[in-house]
Amino acid sequence: MNHFYLLILLSFTFPLTGQNDPIWDVLITDARIFTGSETLTRSDLALKDGEIVALGPELDRQQRATVKIDAQGKTIIPGLLNAHVHTWFPAHLQMAAQAGVLGVCDMHGSAFAVQWLSQFNDSIGYADYHAAGPGATVPKGHGTQFGMIVPTIDSTTSARQFVLDRAKEGVDYIKILREPLRPTLTYEQIDTVIRTAHELGLKAVAHVSRCEDGVALARMGVDGLVHIWFDRPMTDTELEVFAARDDLFVVPTALTNMGLLKFLKEQGREAGDALDSVQLLREIGRLHAAGVDILAGTDPPNFNINYGTDLYKELGLLAAAGIPLEDCFAGATAKAAEHFSIAKQHRIQPGAPASFLLVNGNPLENVEDLNQLEQVWHDGNVIFDARTKD
Repeated sequence: MNHFYLLILLSFTFPLTGQNDPIWDVLITDARIFTGSETLTRSDLALKDGEIVALGPELDRQQRATVKIDAQGKTIIPGLLNAHVHTWFPAHLQMAAQAGVLGVCDMHGSAFAVQWLSQFNDSIGYADYHAAGPGATVPKGHGTQFGMIVPTIDSTTSARQFVLDRAKEGVDYIKILREPLRPTLTYEQIDTVIRTAHELGLKAVAHVSRCEDGVALARMGVDGLVHIWFDRPMTDTELEVFAARDDLFVVPTALTNMGLLKFLKEQGREAGDALDSVQLLREIGRLHAAGVDILAGTDPPNFNINYGTDLYKELGLLAAAGIPLEDCFAGATAKAAEHFSIAKQHRIQPGAPASFLLVNGNPLENVEDLNQLEQVWHDGNVIFDARTKD
């Protein structure tokens, strides 16, 4: 018999090794999937070796998987990114991850924290840590009052040298602190910080509390504002400055600002000294309507905000500002990752890590459904399961 035909005959009689083995580790079927930029209805998600390998309808009709999960009526959302935190301990990263917050952007800390906490990146059960290190400030300026020693821009350290020093420490971006309630950076110093950061391929983001400072820094080319001002509403002319910047983002930290406004009211500040909560949300909505990307960040531990589930509250406030929920979630996933130059994470797409939330219900219609979190997957591992939680 011809050897070629014998080989064909044997292949039918004795299947080749592995021919019937599952090709996927996990197949989640019939889910609503928010990819970070769009929502897919009744779609399937295939995982292998900790990565997303396929995405689309009716994948189960074509291939085999070791584990199949029926997700009818449930929603898959990429791992969330909190775009404004202050953290010093690995336990904070664990708390975040348990709520599906699988990345955090630290906005003022120490060089030691940058070195220590970044070691937990890619560790299962810990949110990835991205950091500015110490923020750019001046002696006795904002950021110096928290009991830790921080470098400052002064007579011995120029604005340019400050940025060069942070880059050597391995920061991911540069934070600027413009706070006129204390001694603060001049506009000339801020301009130097921004220009030097950009020369080094780093983004520059800024703390502001006054509208005029937000406008001035937007004109200088700052990449993002990581608070929204609370002193007064924008004029239409000022709004045009923000709208003209198609690369600008704002992290309003609405939850923190609400806490601050409450504090100011309790201290007896006169009306007109600060926006009220309705005006604050209106400012956020105006920015979004003008085309400015709004990202989600909570600024813990200020006002006892936690590192995990309080991000859900922030998303609720952004929705209350009139931002469609898909845009709110984009600002807590793929769009935030894009602005902070974070590759692969916080997206649902082939080749991305299998890191996501599985939620009962549809938080894209009702953000409160996030409180029905069923599972958190991190690089293909289930790190939270409400069904087995004590």
